Parts: sequence; C-alpha cells; structure tokens
Amino acid sequence: MKPSTAQFIATKIRPIEAALLLKWFLRVQRTIHQLPNGLRLYIDPLSDFGLKLTNNEAYEELMTSKISSLLAKGDTFIDLGANEGFFSIIASKIVGNTGRVFAIEPQQRLWEVITKNASLNECGNVQILPYGIGATTGETMINLYSSLNTGASSFANEFNFKVSFPALRKWLYGQQHIYIQTLDHLTDVFPQSIKLIKIDIEGFELEALKGAKNLLQAQRIQYLLVEIHHYTLQTMGQSEEELIQWVKSFGYEVEQIAYNLLVFQAKPTH
Repeated sequence: MKPSTAQFIATKIRPIEAALLLKWFLRVQRTIHQLPNGLRLYIDPLSDFGLKLTNNEAYEELMTSKISSLLAKGDTFIDLGANEGFFSIIASKIVGNTGRVFAIEPQQRLWEVITKNASLNECGNVQILPYGIGATTGETMINLYSSLNTGASSFANEFNFKVSFPALRKWLYGQQHIYIQTLDHLTDVFPQSIKLIKIDIEGFELEALKGAKNLLQAQRIQYLLVEIHHYTLQTMGQSEEELIQWVKSFGYEVEQIAYNLLVFQAKPTH
C-alpha cells in the first residue's frame, strides 16, 4: 500500500470505525519496514506508529534522541509502556550484549509484535514483562484502543472514549484482564543499577512512580524519562507538579525538555 493511501485512510476517513472497516475490507496486514539506520520493524501501515515511521522515517525524535544520549554499552534500560517495542530496540542496540532491556507492556496483542521486532533486529537482550505497572499489586482491566493507535490504550475509563459513543467504542475495541505489579515488586528481576526508565503509560505515570518508592529511595535508577498526560492526570485528581514533587523528594533533579516530557536525574551523594 502506498504511504499516501495509508495516510488518507487512517487520518481522513471518519469516524475511525469506517477506517477500520476499510482496513478489514482491503485485508491490510502488518509488513516489515526498514529505516535508514538499518532497523527493521514489523508495522501496521495504517497505525499512528506505522504512518510516522513510513512518512518521517523516525518516531518521537526528542524521546529517541534523549534515550540515545543517556544510554551506553552495558547499561540497563526499562521501557515502561513499550507498545510495539520501538524504544526497546533502539536501547538494545546501544547497550549491546552486556546490557539489559526490559520491555514492560500489558497488551497481549503486542507481545508477538515486540518479539518479532526484537528478532528482526537480533536483539537477544530484550525481555518482555507482561504486566501493567501501578502503585499496588493486583488485577484490573485495560481499555483497548483501536489497532490504528494501540499506544492509546489505557486503564482510565474515559481516556480516548470521551468524544462520542464511549460505551459503543469500549464494546467494539474490547478490554483485557491484566495483572498489575509495582516496580518495587519486580526489583529482583532488575540488575542492581538501572541507568534509565522511560515511562509512557497514558496518564498513570505517577501511579507507577508511587510503586517504585524503594527503588527511588535507594536511587537504583539514575535517570527517569517521563511523558506527561495532563488530561488523564487531571481526571484522576493528580497533577504534573505532584508527580515532580514525588520524585524530587527522593533526591532527584528535574529538567523539562518539552511541554509533556520530563527528565529526572539522581543527585550524586557525597
């Protein structure tokens, strides 16, 4: 399928369900796309992620650049909200065989995609952790979003279903039962020193950080790269400032590198 045709179907045909119907009718399947840097990715050409890769040959360039600048050979990277594993693959190539990458993603429909992407790029150091991450352990349901944007799936009841026909769209896209872990409960899975955690989980970033109290207190995490979803934070009665103050209370410095992107660094102790 030509990129221009994919762009038209995915972005111009509305409602989105009409685009999904046309996608089904045309039997659009995932395909392997190679980037100029040599990475090969198993993408849905009509998805938000797939369109950005085929049109721009890049994805979230600021996030990509920051991850690339912070990681080095032998480091440990945790990709919290891994989606299709793009940042996990980027990190894997940087940290090399002596490094570790943990792709944390609760959506079952994406585990095969992450595995395929890791295999295509010979990334044997990527380990999938099939959990949601929160402030406490337990079980819950995740509201899945359409295949055109799997990264928009969320634990929030109204997130991405607030425009029209929310009940119908929840029924159409479905839900998945998932297990919630805290980062502290996974502490034995991770190496002692974690160079960087990227957190992008559709507004539940503060919940995940509340479940990482022990890791933060011990400063086992050197850097945190956190994408802020202001709308969902507000619906949960939380704020960006509350998130910042929580992390800073454990001795971290913060830098805002974009409207919705924060970098925290552990202060050196003497």
